[in-house]
Amino acid sequence: MKAMILTAGYGTRLQPLTLERAKPAVPIMGKPLIALILNKLSAMGISEFKLNLHTLPETIKEAIREFPDITSNVSFSYEPMLLGTGGGLSQNEAFFSEDTFIMVNGDIVFDFDIRPVINFHKDSGALATLALFPQSPPFIYTPITFDSNRVIHSFPRFGDHTGMGETSYVFTGITVLSRDIFKFIRTGIFSDIISEAYEPAIKNGVKICGYPVNGYWNDIGTPSRYLSTQRDLFQRYAIAPPQFLAKGSSVREPELIGPNVSIQTGCVIEKDCIIEDSILWENCLVRKGSSIRHCILGKNMVVKGHFKNLVMTVSGDAPID
Repeated sequence: MKAMILTAGYGTRLQPLTLERAKPAVPIMGKPLIALILNKLSAMGISEFKLNLHTLPETIKEAIREFPDITSNVSFSYEPMLLGTGGGLSQNEAFFSEDTFIMVNGDIVFDFDIRPVINFHKDSGALATLALFPQSPPFIYTPITFDSNRVIHSFPRFGDHTGMGETSYVFTGITVLSRDIFKFIRTGIFSDIISEAYEPAIKNGVKICGYPVNGYWNDIGTPSRYLSTQRDLFQRYAIAPPQFLAKGSSVREPELIGPNVSIQTGCVIEKDCIIEDSILWENCLVRKGSSIRHCILGKNMVVKGHFKNLVMTVSGDAPID
């Protein structure tokens, strides 16, 4: 089975980090996010991948270059102008030779089995089946609901929570699709797949379904969610102590590092430094006596002092909520 991974976006909410590398290339506990996605899908039988590129495309190629076991199964589709979820898919229609395939957002971390979603989709005759994760009020994401047959009858507008109950679902960014989807989307122009394909399909009596999944899911759309994803993974996989220190990093006093810290290769942490709940990209230098709490440091940062709730990069800084 083949998959389209959406990796072309600007990653605006994660700036200034995404001024340096595309969002799917950011590191999570020592591995680029896109490598985590590809490895997870490969383990479930997905054998070929198409990645669409636009923003900082070389950073995505570089991120997977060090994983030769998956690189051979990856090809790229470059978009001089962003084409959206529908347009990006439509541009690659020829890639999908089988009737069933999947499309996955390139900014998510997930730990659940998608094979039941695929099997349901094949049996249901749906045009699309969205993998949905439960959420409870207050809803962070626009909720999606379905009936007893798992059929979705409408997509609420962004931020519309009208009529939602105590439990609803968030779209995980993983969709199983049938090739008939290409009848609904246009090639060569920007296209949103919900408004241009799913909603017209529903109006014409074509089934769009939702399938609830259980396990773990998060997106790293913002610096705060980037950090919360790291905390979740340390806990989920019972990593003790909850820290990642890459080979090639130098930490003078590791007992002062953590919890929930990842330090990438080439970083140097001098004496008497405290680092908590933070992510340090490659080749950072933290000077003696500094403290870093709830921060993300971009590549090649040199810091001295006491910092909290900040993204700090050579391209600029930003607060973390």
